[in-house]
Amino acid sequence: MRYKTIIFFILAMIFSACSTHQEKNVFYQQNLFSQTCNQQFFQEEQDKINQNDDVIFTGLNTGYIARDCKDFNLSNSIFDKVEDSYKYDVDLQSLTQKSTRALTSTLINEGINDYQGAWYERTMLNVYKGLNFMSLGDFVNARVEFNRALMRQEKAKEYFASEIKKVYQEASEEKSLKQNIDNNIKIVSKQYENLFKDFNAQKDYTNPYVTYISSIFFFMDYDYKKAADLLKEVYVLNLNKEIEKEFKIFDQYSSSLNPKKLKKYIFIIYENGLSPALDEFNLTLPFIFDDYIMTASVALPILKKRNASYDYLNIANNHQKFISSNVFDFDQIVASEFKANLTSTIIKSLISSIVKTSLNVAAAKNDESGILSLATNIFSIATTRSDLRFWNFLPKNIQVLMIENDGLVQIYDDKNQRIYSSELDTDKNVLIMVRSFSSQFPARIYKIEN
Repeated sequence: MRYKTIIFFILAMIFSACSTHQEKNVFYQQNLFSQTCNQQFFQEEQDKINQNDDVIFTGLNTGYIARDCKDFNLSNSIFDKVEDSYKYDVDLQSLTQKSTRALTSTLINEGINDYQGAWYERTMLNVYKGLNFMSLGDFVNARVEFNRALMRQEKAKEYFASEIKKVYQEASEEKSLKQNIDNNIKIVSKQYENLFKDFNAQKDYTNPYVTYISSIFFFMDYDYKKAADLLKEVYVLNLNKEIEKEFKIFDQYSSSLNPKKLKKYIFIIYENGLSPALDEFNLTLPFIFDDYIMTASVALPILKKRNASYDYLNIANNHQKFISSNVFDFDQIVASEFKANLTSTIIKSLISSIVKTSLNVAAAKNDESGILSLATNIFSIATTRSDLRFWNFLPKNIQVLMIENDGLVQIYDDKNQRIYSSELDTDKNVLIMVRSFSSQFPARIYKIEN
């Protein structure tokens, strides 16, 4: 009877812990691409959030779908709850909560805990909140969000400069852990080499798109000095002709005594395709216990590239034709953070496998019937999974263009099929966001004036 109870408990834990959450990624993608804007979907997802059920993962994806449906108030209401969760459940997490999280991720896997998100996701959360407020005509609250996005970007730099080094130092304090980690980390790292051949990962973490789109906001909010300073930062990182052209205009506005008399411009920002998804691969590695060598499986995440939409946009005003300029590689931003966290990710996965294998060894030594040993082995196999949650809808790359506002803008895809056309007020600067997930689906257009 005792063994039946143990096995029942283990099986119950397995059912709750063996998921990689991949089915949830598919669920959110289906809801976005169908563009049904189903109110029942939003109600059910908000109920989960209100019950504190994986708030960050649920909220990031649901809030973006609400934005895609152009329900900007609902989108920001959901994003607000995500931001609260970042603050209270991540940044202000108590020592007890951190210890509990570390224990469950070690004994089971990271997927059993609530999602905490990547740093680039945190900054983009505030960017989209800011854009939502701009679409609502609320530039006061939009300013708050873009300032927060810039502040989070600075915090991310500090984090990658110091925090991730602690994981190896803590693991190294335990001799048996250090031996198994040192023996295997080189093997695992070598498996990742091929991955980064497909990604141009940066050495230093930064997201220049956050800085760029913030500069556009401050320009449209008449803060020309701050806009020029921010765009200068972008130009230093991206020696691009389009950014150089825009910086000259920003600098002109910044130094003008009467900027109202200067020409007005149209800013087109094209968010293209989808940033990398996460997938899982498994390795069988040797571990040393009491001078005996045993093998165990390790589950690790990998980045998987997703497709772009239109290669570029053809854009025209009343006098000229232009092509959008591909300036920001979001695949690179995602890969940079993934690579920066890689050692930490590998070590956590190795520690989890070491602990599970040591439990299996202990069970085998103290269980003559073999039932407990079988149960712990089944548990180890079933719970050795990677956490594949991520914000599904960030772009693959971002293309930009600034043209003179002469009263008309026409936007065509790379096959010259019209996406958007509009007459414009020549006395205003205008931002037009084009979002295309795939050439198979209609592009989403967001027009913002001030």
